[in-house]
Amino acid sequence: MARIAKATKSITKPAATKRKPGRPAAAGPRSPVKAIKPARVPKRAPVTAAPKVSKDELRAQVEKLELSVASLRTKNREANRAAKTAAARIAELEDQVARLEKAAASQAVPAKRGSTSASPGRGGRRSKVIGPGDAVPPGVAVEDAAPLDQEAETALENLEHLGGEVASSSR
Repeated sequence: MARIAKATKSITKPAATKRKPGRPAAAGPRSPVKAIKPARVPKRAPVTAAPKVSKDELRAQVEKLELSVASLRTKNREANRAAKTAAARIAELEDQVARLEKAAASQAVPAKRGSTSASPGRGGRRSKVIGPGDAVPPGVAVEDAAPLDQEAETALENLEHLGGEVASSSR
């Protein structure tokens, strides 16, 4: 079934003389409402065309930019190489620190037991015992110790009372 097109009514409505039911009575003639004009939009500055640049100038700029890109790529490669070598060096140093900590821990255990020999894992090498005057040449070093003063003698006597072996080893 085909629909029948309705005739359009005119857009303007006749003035209503009657009020609709349920509406209050009109208060009186209304003042004409002024039409509100939209806010004025500030005028835009006229768009100026970009300055004309010759082809030779553009080529020179492109060449300059290509050179700067090439130099930046070179610097980037060098920085990456330096970062890789630094990371490798850091890894080596961390390994070395771990080995030294392990060696220090293994040497600390025999020292507590009273053993002064080198660990057997080092091929039987023994470290030299370095005395306090070893760094000074023999002609310069003082051969005899200076005599003890009063304070040192009392400290030595106190040590003798505590343990005989400590005081005897110090003389």
